[in-house]
Amino acid sequence: MEENYNTESILLKKMSKNNGKLYLLCLFVGIGTGFIVSLYRWCLEIISHLKEKLFILAGYDLHLGKPLSLFKLWLIFIMVGFVVDYLYRKYPKTSGSGIPQVKGLILGRIDYKNWFQELISKFLAGVLGIGAGLSLGREGPSVQLGSYLGYGLAKIFKRDIKDRNYLITSGASAGLAGAFGAPMAGVMFSIEEIHRYLSGKLLICIFLSSIAADFVGRRFFGVQTAFNIAIKYPLDLNPYFQFIMYVVFGLIIAFFGKLFTYMLIKTQDVFNKVNVHRSIKIVTVMTISFSLCVVFPEVTGGGHHLAESLVHKKELITVLIVIFILKLLFTSISYATGFAGGIFLPMLVLGAIIGKIFGETVDIIWLTGNDFTVHFVVLGMAAYFVSVVRAPITGAILILEMTGSFHLLLAIATVSIVAFYTTELLGQHPIYDILYDRMKKDDTNKTDEKNKRKTIVKIPVMAESELDGKFIADLSFPEGILVVSIIRNEVEFIPNGRSIIKGGDILVILLSEEKIPETKEEILKRATTE
Repeated sequence: MEENYNTESILLKKMSKNNGKLYLLCLFVGIGTGFIVSLYRWCLEIISHLKEKLFILAGYDLHLGKPLSLFKLWLIFIMVGFVVDYLYRKYPKTSGSGIPQVKGLILGRIDYKNWFQELISKFLAGVLGIGAGLSLGREGPSVQLGSYLGYGLAKIFKRDIKDRNYLITSGASAGLAGAFGAPMAGVMFSIEEIHRYLSGKLLICIFLSSIAADFVGRRFFGVQTAFNIAIKYPLDLNPYFQFIMYVVFGLIIAFFGKLFTYMLIKTQDVFNKVNVHRSIKIVTVMTISFSLCVVFPEVTGGGHHLAESLVHKKELITVLIVIFILKLLFTSISYATGFAGGIFLPMLVLGAIIGKIFGETVDIIWLTGNDFTVHFVVLGMAAYFVSVVRAPITGAILILEMTGSFHLLLAIATVSIVAFYTTELLGQHPIYDILYDRMKKDDTNKTDEKNKRKTIVKIPVMAESELDGKFIADLSFPEGILVVSIIRNEVEFIPNGRSIIKGGDILVILLSEEKIPETKEEILKRATTE
């Protein structure tokens, strides 16, 4: 028994060994990701300006002044579509936002076998696709670009699978921080969405990388917030009235969040089931993008400028409804192609539009004024994000950092909690969990012979999960898995068969690396609750 104890103690000590080197690598991941993502943002701005100039040279207006020039521009859109489609088919792991792929990578269900080529492909495909007007965001690709860099450094410096996952997560955090200038949101996103648990080691890794990426990004784009939205607090309005409006708004926007998830998934299914050659689908989508760039440019691209314009312009509610419908449909169609691009930014813009509609309606009925209407533009972003992603803390922090509206903390927290609870009642699953389940996984049975070492994995146990309250002896884990210790309230002890697992515990499990892909995801599902 003493011999087993000593063996387990040695294994546990290895978990905290060489952390200094790991933290230094996380810092390098943050700096590198900050540079790559900043370059990505800069290229998106350049190609957006180029697109605007090309349309101006083509003399576009409702009368189509230069039809031949517009026809040539349409052909350019088609060519871009085929280039992006080629990159998608050659490197399928670069498809979509990339966030489900990051989760799959950490869980061992996929592998970046050509990480550097895929990084380049993701970069180019995102710039070209979003630059050609597709309603996709930069944040998902930024997260995956960071994960590629983290994976690559882990390979170069020959880190084990545990350190590799820390570096991948650090890159993902840095990617979101660099994409929006929101380091705290990058940290919370990794904790709340990717890992769903917190440890001191993880916190240091993602803090280092996120802050480093944000520092690099600010050297490129300055210290201003991502959204230029000026908000004044309406001191003349009854605070109880305001609170009631926040609650009502949170309830309403939750239903629109469910609509977004339904549309995104349904459009994917329809796109894949339509029995025509893929090239025809690509031509159709790029033609739609081209047409919208001509007649309704507001709904193309990520929509950053559209969100800011909602603050400064007073649109008719009917016009806002049309913009919302077009943006929702075009985002769903754009994502269905599988082209590189995220849903964060379009999702935030859709929430801002709903907030504008709600604020204008409240103003018409109760004469609350424009200052209160602007509130709901910002609240709509946070609430819509929470409704779809179901990560309330990340949503609140993200919008606070992107707008600088820290005096809206109570309001954002209120609508986020109401929206989150309502989606819980509606049975809404997080969008990235849905996309992950639908994603094609690698054949995890094919494992390199050299990758059969023993390793230790930490599994957080949430309250009311399947494992909460179970005896160790009652666990039906696959053969070859050993619970070597339990960490409870930062105190670690060696369990026996009659030890009871409690919510908040961290199970320290010993298993071979070849078993991680097939077992870690299963155990995590049993240890967590939705």
